[in-house]
Amino acid sequence: MAFSNEMLKKALGIVSERKKANERKYEQQKSALYNENPELCDIENKLQQKSAKLALALLIGNLASEELKSEIEALNKSREAFFKAAKFKDEPIYTCKKCSDTGYQNGALCSCVKEIATNLCYSQFSNEMPIKESTFQNFDITLYPEEKNDRGVCPKKQMTAVLKTVKAFVNNFPSGENLLLTGDCGLGKTHLSLAIANEIIAKDYNVIYGSAQNLINEVSRETFDRSGSTEKIDSLTSCDLLILDDLGTEFATQLSASVVYNIINTRLLRSLSTVISTNLTLPEISQTYTDRIASRIVGSYKICAFFGDDIRQKKSVNR
Repeated sequence: MAFSNEMLKKALGIVSERKKANERKYEQQKSALYNENPELCDIENKLQQKSAKLALALLIGNLASEELKSEIEALNKSREAFFKAAKFKDEPIYTCKKCSDTGYQNGALCSCVKEIATNLCYSQFSNEMPIKESTFQNFDITLYPEEKNDRGVCPKKQMTAVLKTVKAFVNNFPSGENLLLTGDCGLGKTHLSLAIANEIIAKDYNVIYGSAQNLINEVSRETFDRSGSTEKIDSLTSCDLLILDDLGTEFATQLSASVVYNIINTRLLRSLSTVISTNLTLPEISQTYTDRIASRIVGSYKICAFFGDDIRQKKSVNR
């Protein structure tokens, strides 16, 4: 899985704060225990004094007396017995037992970091879109007409096929496959896009979802930023799944066309999946952007054409 640097930093930051909080709690509990039990303080003071004598003896090469060693051992046992009676564990209790809240286990990222990063992905989407409410299960195929339209297409039959294609995309992920969801407004493109994101995040893959306009604007600003940062374009071209929503609603310029081509082409070269939703037809994509972009999509994307009536209006009426 290839989490973005930004998401990993946030996840590791949360783990680090957990570690500090757990260690503060341990120190506070230990301090309270010592303050309430003077005899424990006395044991601790004697243990420190005798341990210092033992260390000094070993440092100068003298043989430490067996009596001193026995005294230290007895003091340790007394302290342990005190802790046991007080039900106090003499070490911090970390949230993650596998990595002790360091974020790493055996030199690799701990699963707790990945879990946090996944939850951050969900939170990021939830702030902008109803991702938890957009699932395959509640995609209501009955809202699509069974009667053929003026193009001779049965919307319900077509959307059943689209749903099957989208589910196969998720089941086969990662496969390098790409989808173009095209059709008029209100036909369920955003719902299925979010359902895809939902399923892929649940598989522990890194998903970036955003409106084409916002993402293109962010890359454009980065292009003219004097800092020379390429973090945004790098994240868009390296994440496990990129979902570009509403392609074609942004103000089309030569720069925006260049950004779109760079993203699509780079991800194709890296065999990374992309899902694009748009109100544009393929001829309109070619006119809005370039023939090169349309050619890449025709040659490398499965086209899912959406037909039917405005689902948002139907749901509103039903409510």
